[in-house]
Amino acid sequence: MKWLCLVAAAGLSGPLAAHPHSSVDQQVHLAVGTDHAEVTIRIIPAATEGDLTREVLDLDQDGELDSAEARVFQDTVLAALEISWNTQPITLVDPQISAAPLERLEAGQGQIEITATLSVTAAMETVHLTMTYDGLGANWLIQPYYFEDLREGPLPRILRFEDSNRIELRSTN
Repeated sequence: MKWLCLVAAAGLSGPLAAHPHSSVDQQVHLAVGTDHAEVTIRIIPAATEGDLTREVLDLDQDGELDSAEARVFQDTVLAALEISWNTQPITLVDPQISAAPLERLEAGQGQIEITATLSVTAAMETVHLTMTYDGLGANWLIQPYYFEDLREGPLPRILRFEDSNRIELRSTN
């Protein structure tokens, strides 16, 4: 009987995990250390906006999200991301994109993820991040995370702004 329950639970885990999103879910995760940082952007399009998702992503309207279209989307999203480290604009290094198939994205059941390393050369005093991409939705959750080396001292103060599309981290040292 225990075996049967395990088999049933395993069979249901896939369908239960992939529920359609009724609204777009957009997040920027900023991971910072004392002198290094990474950014991860996650977008889960809304099932109710399948036509918009196809219009934004499938540039040649062939029903597929190919690597060239994915790179165009990546570049568009990253062009709307502003990050400064100690008031200096910084360069993103080695951006990468991964995306679920277009039909899953249209159904609100797939994720787009863009990752990059930030090119920094000095210890962190302030980090300012603004995301203005609004092609699939205007609202963003921006969440900072800290690498172990930053956790050894006092954590930076997080300043959030009413528009929700920007944050600032300030060192407390």
